[in-house]
Amino acid sequence: MSDERTGAEVWKRLFGDCSDAFLDHAYEPRNVGEVENADVSISYTGPCGDTIQVSLIERNGRIDEIRFLADGCEGTVACGSAMSVLAMGKTLEEAAGITASAIKVFLNGLSKEHEHCAALAATAFHKALAGLIRKRRGEK
Repeated sequence: MSDERTGAEVWKRLFGDCSDAFLDHAYEPRNVGEVENADVSISYTGPCGDTIQVSLIERNGRIDEIRFLADGCEGTVACGSAMSVLAMGKTLEEAAGITASAIKVFLNGLSKEHEHCAALAATAFHKALAGLIRKRRGEK
């Protein structure tokens, strides 16, 4: 067996049919960290046990800054990164349309074992948006 074929087989075993976009966001994630003096910061743990924390600042009805922290697999990291990129600069109404499907499309697809990660990222983000709206209304 050639080294080239062996490398390809190892790659497929490790990453399956992951897209280049998925691998890029999984191993070079964008917007990692916490926003200082965030308007809202939430943490959400999905049924799989992975957790995403989202913190953001809204200015003039738009998401001005967003960061995330992930405690989970590379799928959770990739989806958190994709979510943050999709959300940056959006109005709150536009941002509400960021779904698991939108994250999956942004990453050029997800393997079956990582599809739940998109739902985790979207849910964490929507919980952050809900917290921001409650704060704007003066609710707890």
